[in-house]
Amino acid sequence: MEFADIIESDESDKVDDRSKERHIPTIEVLRNYEGTGKEYIRVVVGEKAIHPNTPEHHIEYIELYGRTKMMDTVTIGRATFGPGVKPDAVFGVVYFGKYREFCAIAYCNVHGPWENCIEIREELRLTAGCRREKCLQEGFGV
Repeated sequence: MEFADIIESDESDKVDDRSKERHIPTIEVLRNYEGTGKEYIRVVVGEKAIHPNTPEHHIEYIELYGRTKMMDTVTIGRATFGPGVKPDAVFGVVYFGKYREFCAIAYCNVHGPWENCIEIREELRLTAGCRREKCLQEGFGV
């Protein structure tokens, strides 16, 4: 399955840039999160422009997917939100080094799904607990 297949329709071209800033999820890699020595991914919606957070208009959920170097799409997790809750989620990632990119979907109850992806640099993958030899043995590719 391709990541684009996860989103059935994209109406993002029907809205202005300000609306896009409110809806597109921001993805951040958290190295050594809170001193744990582990990598996490933080996804937040409305970081630059605040998204409405009312019963009539809010972000219902954020989903995070990882794409491996072999181009397999892996579901990492989903966080749900109700009205009045800031859409901000932190996901733990096992075997961080096998991923070449992370993609997030944020679902607005009015405007539908919005996506964003970030590519993970090679040196970041190799320093994330997946040495070249081990990754090749496990079939992750490097």
